[in-house]
Amino acid sequence: MKRRNSKVSHVYVNSVAYGSVFQIGDAVKADPYLRAIAVQKEGAFFDANDFPFASFPMFTTPFPKIVSTLPVDQQHIHHDPNIHVHSFDIEGMTGASIVQIGSLKEIDAKARIKHFRIVRDED
Repeated sequence: MKRRNSKVSHVYVNSVAYGSVFQIGDAVKADPYLRAIAVQKEGAFFDANDFPFASFPMFTTPFPKIVSTLPVDQQHIHHDPNIHVHSFDIEGMTGASIVQIGSLKEIDAKARIKHFRIVRDED
């Protein structure tokens, strides 16, 4: 991996949360991971212990391996040793997302989110 300089004039980032990465510069590996239970409940309060991760098999099932069967021959010619970014704005990043300005050799991002919406009976 050829190293280059990242030159950024202006960046505005409002929010980075929950296993996300914002990076300026080169990296060898990034592997953000998120495991979350999102509950919307109408009315009464609830305790976080009401929804344990162990109760949901999706949090313990192994991720399937993605195997590349076709080699991709690549040749990169960088006419400029710098990566130039004038300006950009990010309102929010969440859920094991990545914004990378620079080289990244390997990425393995994973997110598992279980959503619940509990509404009251209309009786």
